Amino acid sequence: MLRLTGALLVAGGVSALGFSAAGGLTRRVRMLSALSGALALMERELSFHLTPMPELLERLAERAAPPADALFVYCRAGLDRLGETSLDTLWREGLEKLSLRDGERLALEHLGAVLGRYDGEGQRTALAEARAVLEQALAEAREERSRLGRVYRVAGTAAGAVLAVLLL
Repeated sequence: MLRLTGALLVAGGVSALGFSAAGGLTRRVRMLSALSGALALMERELSFHLTPMPELLERLAERAAPPADALFVYCRAGLDRLGETSLDTLWREGLEKLSLRDGERLALEHLGAVLGRYDGEGQRTALAEARAVLEQALAEAREERSRLGRVYRVAGTAAGAVLAVLLL
């Protein structure tokens, strides 16, 4: 009975690893989608309302979907230190709260260097470029999730079953 319980626990644990890996792919898709949506909202606010940066960050902190909202909450909270720290630095520190790959991080860091420094057209151009990079990454992440998500779940379950049989 003890061997059976141990085998079931091992099978369940290894299966959970596979499901966790598949869940990581889904979380990545959600994060990129939320960031892309937040940048679209930022672009609209700058285009049509010319919203000042503190108010814009406040709106994005309220409206952006998690986990993208963490970036805007951090930047908005850091505006109190704006005299001693630049918005670019706050933006880079906020990006560390997100699990981005190098290309995505680089595009968003470039955007942070432009925000609040240039005219509306320059900011909108940087936003459009960053959004294009995020949209491409989102398409790749969705494809990766559909291709590898099932593989991770099945491999985890199969490996768990094999280990359970070996332990019995």
